[in-house]
Amino acid sequence: MKEVVTITEAKAKLSELINRICVSKEKISITRKGKPAVVILPIEEYERLNNQGKKGLIMANGVLADLDEEIDKMTESIYEKRKEETSRRVPL
Repeated sequence: MKEVVTITEAKAKLSELINRICVSKEKISITRKGKPAVVILPIEEYERLNNQGKKGLIMANGVLADLDEEIDKMTESIYEKRKEETSRRVPL
């Protein structure tokens, strides 16, 4: 559970808050005028969140890499079927 502190409290206790975040891996929400403004979290958590989208693209790239050969076969098959089709003439 993340702790919620006001910006005034955060200013007064910044060193303590940073130490707690680093040691205990806590997340701390800071409010301004009663509304959530920012969250301070451990660098590991930030990096994990920041890299989630990148991992998804890398994983997709790995999956799609095997499709090159399949797409080539499908394209070749389409062109072969077009050549065999006699009811209509389409320039290739």
